Amino acid sequence: MQLGREANIARQRAAPPALWRYRWALLVVALALPLTLYAITVSVASVGMVFPSFLLLSDGVIPTVGGIEWPPDRGAVSHAQVVAVDGQAVATSGDIYAAVASRAPGALVTYQLRRGDESRALTLPTRRFGWSDYAQTFGVLLLFGVAWLVCGVTVAVLQPGTRQARVFLLQSAIAGLYPITAVFLYRPGFVWLGRACVILECLLGATWIHLALVFPVERAVDGWRRWLVWACYAVGLVLGVAVVVGLSRTPPHLAPLYAEYSFAALGLAVFVAALVVGYRQNPGGSVRPRIKALLPGALLAAGLAGFALINNVVAGRDFPEQFGLLLSPLFSAAVAYAIAKHDLFDVDRVVRQSFVYALLTLTITAVYAASLALISRALPASGQLTAVFSMVFIAGLAFALEPLRRGIQRIVDRAFFRTRLNYRRTVAEVGDTMTTLLHRDEVVAELTRVGLDIMQLESMHVALFDADAAVSLLTQRSGGPVESQPAPACLGELCRRVAGIGAPALAADAAAVMPTAGDGAAVADLLAGLGANVVLPLTFQRRAIGALLLGRRRSGRMLSSDDLALLRTLASQAAIALQNAGSYQALETLTRQLDSKVQQRTAELHTSNEQLSQAYDELKQAQSQIVQSEKMASLGQLVAGVAHELNNPASFIHGGLQNLARYLARLIDLLQVYERVTIADPRAAGEIAEARHAARLDALLRETPALLRICGEGSERIKKIVEDLRVFVRADQGDRVPVDIADGIEQTLRLLADRIERGAVRIHRDYQPVPRLAAQSGQLNQVWMNILANALDAVEGMNNPSIYIALRHEVGQGAAAASDPAPASLVVDIRDNGTGMSPEARAKAFEPFFTTKPIGHGTGLGLSIAFGAVKSHGGVIEIDSAPGSGTTVRVILPLG
Repeated sequence: MQLGREANIARQRAAPPALWRYRWALLVVALALPLTLYAITVSVASVGMVFPSFLLLSDGVIPTVGGIEWPPDRGAVSHAQVVAVDGQAVATSGDIYAAVASRAPGALVTYQLRRGDESRALTLPTRRFGWSDYAQTFGVLLLFGVAWLVCGVTVAVLQPGTRQARVFLLQSAIAGLYPITAVFLYRPGFVWLGRACVILECLLGATWIHLALVFPVERAVDGWRRWLVWACYAVGLVLGVAVVVGLSRTPPHLAPLYAEYSFAALGLAVFVAALVVGYRQNPGGSVRPRIKALLPGALLAAGLAGFALINNVVAGRDFPEQFGLLLSPLFSAAVAYAIAKHDLFDVDRVVRQSFVYALLTLTITAVYAASLALISRALPASGQLTAVFSMVFIAGLAFALEPLRRGIQRIVDRAFFRTRLNYRRTVAEVGDTMTTLLHRDEVVAELTRVGLDIMQLESMHVALFDADAAVSLLTQRSGGPVESQPAPACLGELCRRVAGIGAPALAADAAAVMPTAGDGAAVADLLAGLGANVVLPLTFQRRAIGALLLGRRRSGRMLSSDDLALLRTLASQAAIALQNAGSYQALETLTRQLDSKVQQRTAELHTSNEQLSQAYDELKQAQSQIVQSEKMASLGQLVAGVAHELNNPASFIHGGLQNLARYLARLIDLLQVYERVTIADPRAAGEIAEARHAARLDALLRETPALLRICGEGSERIKKIVEDLRVFVRADQGDRVPVDIADGIEQTLRLLADRIERGAVRIHRDYQPVPRLAAQSGQLNQVWMNILANALDAVEGMNNPSIYIALRHEVGQGAAAASDPAPASLVVDIRDNGTGMSPEARAKAFEPFFTTKPIGHGTGLGLSIAFGAVKSHGGVIEIDSAPGSGTTVRVILPLG
C-alpha cells in the first residue's frame, strides 16, 4: 500500500500544472479575443458610409463577398480590378473609397475595370452601407468566425490531452480567424492583416486534410501520413504567397487564387470522404455512432462551402463567398451533439462534474434570489427578516442539498448518458437472456453489455478461472468481440480473496486483503491500469470461479447500493450461466472427441476394407497368373517336345535337301558332258532325243534346282519357327539377364507374321537406341504377344489397318514413390487404329477373365497376365483409349 501511495505521489509531482494542459486553448483565446474586438470596432465604423456598391481588396480588386442585392452584375465585376474612377486613375482601395465617399447616395459613378486582358467601363450608383449590409457581410464573417473559435476552444478545454482535440483546435482556429481577419481585407489601411487572412484561407484545405486523419477515427500520423500533413501545409503556404503576389499585380493574376479555392474544396471533400470511409470500416464500437451524428452537419456545411468555392473557380462568381459559411454552425452543432450523446473526444469526467455543480449553484442562487424577491414584495422590507430568511434557507439547504444534487445529476445523466435504469426489468431481461447462452464468450458479452451500455460504466473486465486453474482476463469494447488479455499472477489470488469476503470490494479494500504488501501494490497497479474501482466476486456453490472488475460510471458518480445489488444479482446469474456454459462446452468437447474417434474407426475400417479388396484382387490376379503359368508351362513342355521331335526330321530334311542339291548339280554337270559326246548310231541318237523330249529334260534341268531351293527355304523357316517357339516358352527361372527389348518385340512379330500378312496390317516401327534391360525374356514375350494379339484383333476388318510400335528411353517415369524421384525407364508404346474401348471396358481391362471378345475367342487372361508380368519387373502398364479413336498401350519398365 505504501509503495502504491508513493507511486501516485510521484506521478502527481511529475504531472504538469493544470493550467499548462490548456495552453493551446488559452493561446487561441489570447490571439482571437483582441483581434475579434478590433475587427468589430473596425467593421462597425463602416456603417453609414457611402460606398461604390461593392467591397474592395487593398489593391482595388472586387471580391465575391457582397450583399444579396449588390453588386449588380456580380459575375462581371468579381475579381476585376478598378483602375480609374470617373476617368481619374486610382491605385488602392483607399483611393476608390475616398473618391466615392464625397458623393451622394445614388449618384452614378463610372469605373474602369480590368480583368486579365479585358478592360471595360461600368457605371453604378453609390450606396449607403447600412446595418442590413453589415449583417450580410461583416456580420456573417464575424458570427461564423466566432462560432468556429468557440467550438474549437470548448473541445480543447473539455479534453486538452488528445491529438484529436489539438488538431480540431488548430482547424477551428484557422477556420475561425480566417473570416474574422477578412474584415480587414475589405477595409483600407490594413494590408498586413488582410494578407494574414489570405494565408489563413490558403491553409484551410491543409487543416481539413489533417483533421481527416485523426477525427473521429484516429489514425497514426507517422510515416507517409506525417509527410502528407507537412506537404499539405507547405502547399497552403506556397499558395498563400502566390495569391498575395498575384493580387498585387495590375491586372491581378488570379490563377493562384483559383488554385487556393480548389485546394480548400479538395480538403473539404477529403474530410467528408474520410468520415464515410471511417463509417464503413468501423461497424462496431463508438466510432460509427459518432460519425453518424457528425455526418449530416458535415455534409451540409461542406456542401455549401464547397459550392461557394467551386463557383468562384469554374462558374460565374455570382454567389457571395461569405454565404458559404451559412451552414457551418450545423457542423458545430453536430460536434456538440456527438459530445453530449456519444462522448465525442472522450471529454473529461471532471468537466461534466463541474457542469453538474455549476448547474446546482445556479439553481440554488436562482431559488434564493426568487425567494428574496417574493418576500420583499409580500412583506415590508426589513433587514432582520432578511437575515432570518437567510438562516432558514441555509438550514433547509443543508438537508436538501444532497437530494437536489442527486436530482440534477440524474437529469444530466439522462441528457448525456441516457441513463434511466429499471432494476427489476433489467434483472428479468438479463436473467431470461442468460438462460439461453451456452458459451462463455456469450455470457461475458452479455455481462459487459449490461455494464457498458445499460449502467454506463467506463470499463468492465471479467476474470475467469480456466479448467487448469489459470486465470483469463476477458474484456469487450462496445460492438467488438470478447478479447482475452494476459492476466498477472496476482489476479487469481485476488479472485479467491474477494470470494472469501463474499461482497463487492473497493479497489483499496481489494488490495488490502492480499497476503503481502507486494501483492497489494501489484493489485493496486493492476486495478488502476484497468480503470477498475470495484471488484465483484463470481462464485458458484461457494467456490470462486472469477470476478468482475468494474470501472466508474461515465457520469462520474460512484456506484450506489442499488447499482451494486443489481450487479450482484447479475453476477449470481452469470455464475450459473458460466457453469452451464462450461458443462455444455465440456459436453461439446466429449461429443467432438467421440465423433473424431468414430470417424477414425470408420476410416480405419474403410482402409481395412480397401486393403482386403486389394488383397482379394491381387489374389485373383495371382490365381489367374498361376492358372496361366500352369497352362503356359504345360504348353511349353508340349511345344518343347514337339519342337524337339520336329527339330530332328527337319534337320534331316534340311541336310538332305542340301545334299540333294549338290548331287543334282553333279548329275547335271555329268549329263552336260554326256550331251557333248556325239552318238554314232542314228537310231540310238533318235531314241535319246525322243526320250529327252518326252521327259522334258530341259525343263527338269531348269526347274529342279529352283524346287530344291524353295524346299530348302521352307525347311529353314520351319527350323526358325521351332527355335522361336523354344525361346518364347523358355521358363526363365534363373537370374535375370540383359534382354534386348527390340529383339523380343521382333520375335513376337515373327510369330504373328501369318496374321499380319493375312490382315494386310502395316507395322510402323520407331525404335530409339536404348540400353539392355535385366529381365526374364519369357515373361516380357508374353506381354508383347498379348498386347500385339489384342491390337491385331482390334484392327481386324478396318480400312488401312496399322500398328505403331515405339521404343524410347526416358527419365522420370516408372512406378516410383511420390516422394522419390523416379528412375530412368524404357517406354514401349503400342498403338492401333482400331475400334477403341469404352470407359467401362478400359476400367476393367486388367481384371482376370474380363473380355469383350465372343465366346471361344478369348479367355480374358491376356492383359491380366501382362499386368502381372510388368508389375513383377517393377513397371507400369497403362491404357489410353476411346471408342472410335484406337487404343494405345504403354509399358514402362524401370532400368534401375
